[in-house]
Amino acid sequence: MVKSRLLDPLAFEGHTFAELLIVIACAAVIGLAAVPNVARLQKEWNLWGGARMLETSLQWGRMYAVSFNAPVLFRVGDNRRKFYWEDPESGEAFTASVRHLSGGIRIESSPRRPLRFYQHGNAAPAGTYIVKGEAGSYAVVVSPGGRIRIQRN
Repeated sequence: MVKSRLLDPLAFEGHTFAELLIVIACAAVIGLAAVPNVARLQKEWNLWGGARMLETSLQWGRMYAVSFNAPVLFRVGDNRRKFYWEDPESGEAFTASVRHLSGGIRIESSPRRPLRFYQHGNAAPAGTYIVKGEAGSYAVVVSPGGRIRIQRN
């Protein structure tokens, strides 16, 4: 009588200790090779997130000026790691609009005068905000017509 190998529990043998060590060593090498790439990707995502946060805040200011039919002023903090909106007449900051950049990211350069959006959505002075981090930099460009875009530097 012929026994089927599929039904015989003794037909299956385990792996040797050496084979198990080889598999663990290969997994460790692959894991160690991936760590620098993960750290680099994290820095790039932090930088991209900072540029997007700035761009989103600028979009919010433009929509605020159009919606409330009133100009609004954009300021960059002294440490270049925060930015916020304020009322141009009273100089009072909108506390809910204060944003802080994280992880070594800062606004490297910006127009000399604070950006102002007007009721029709146009901006003065138009200019470029450079957001810089360890992974490089992005430019957030505001046109005189109020168009806002991000580009990689």
